[in-house]
Amino acid sequence: MNSSVGQIRQRTRIALPTDDMYLFRLGVALYGFASINSFVCEVITYLNPKANRIELQGLTSGAVLGRFRSAIKQWSATDKVKTVGVKVATDFERLNTERSDFVHAYPITSPSGEQILHRRVDEKNKYFEVTTSFLDDFISRLENVSDGLYAIRSIVRPNI
Repeated sequence: MNSSVGQIRQRTRIALPTDDMYLFRLGVALYGFASINSFVCEVITYLNPKANRIELQGLTSGAVLGRFRSAIKQWSATDKVKTVGVKVATDFERLNTERSDFVHAYPITSPSGEQILHRRVDEKNKYFEVTTSFLDDFISRLENVSDGLYAIRSIVRPNI
């Protein structure tokens, strides 16, 4: 175990996962989503110069998504900005939903005896576990949204 992680573990009596990489993945997923959300706000200001970035960053991610969709609607259907923007919006929406799943989850002991996060899905009475594979997939999809945002930014602000 990394000594820094050990020092953090000593600060709490909370039952944490023994797998340091699970905690690291969880942190990367959360931090990565926050970074992507900020990048969406930045791109909105390029698509709509009247948009206020500070105001956008104070909104929920769902509201940011709505503003992003409104900003890309102004572009022609044949324009690459709109094509890429629609995909970015769809992918960002999925990430936002899944991020809510693990942010609002609670710890359980998994069937294999490990501490992990867990989210009950009420309408289907099923349980959702925040597994390592889920987190890896989430993290990799952050990159797809980032790539799309960079593509849009390179079109509307090529000098950046």
